[in-house]
Amino acid sequence: MIRHIVSWTLQGQNDQERAAAVEGMRSRLEPLVGVIPGLRSLVVRGDIRQVESNWHVVLVSEHDDADALAAYQAHPDHIAAGPFVRSVVVDKACVDYEV
Repeated sequence: MIRHIVSWTLQGQNDQERAAAVEGMRSRLEPLVGVIPGLRSLVVRGDIRQVESNWHVVLVSEHDDADALAAYQAHPDHIAAGPFVRSVVVDKACVDYEV
């Protein structure tokens, strides 16, 4: 199994803008579970704002294997979420590892 973790810094400067961005990302990405074969789980959550230097939002997903992760990334429904995500983020970091 592969765990895929993506962290983003958001454009919004206040908590309401950031919360709306996180919800927009969550509502577009979490429903992909059950739609994309090999995608076992996916959650999108905002930072609890305890440390100012933290990333603002994180996605954690689990995939059957590396091929399933590649299929997720190329799936049209995942690609369709891209324009919204890119419209609200300024920076991104990602790591994939075997569980």
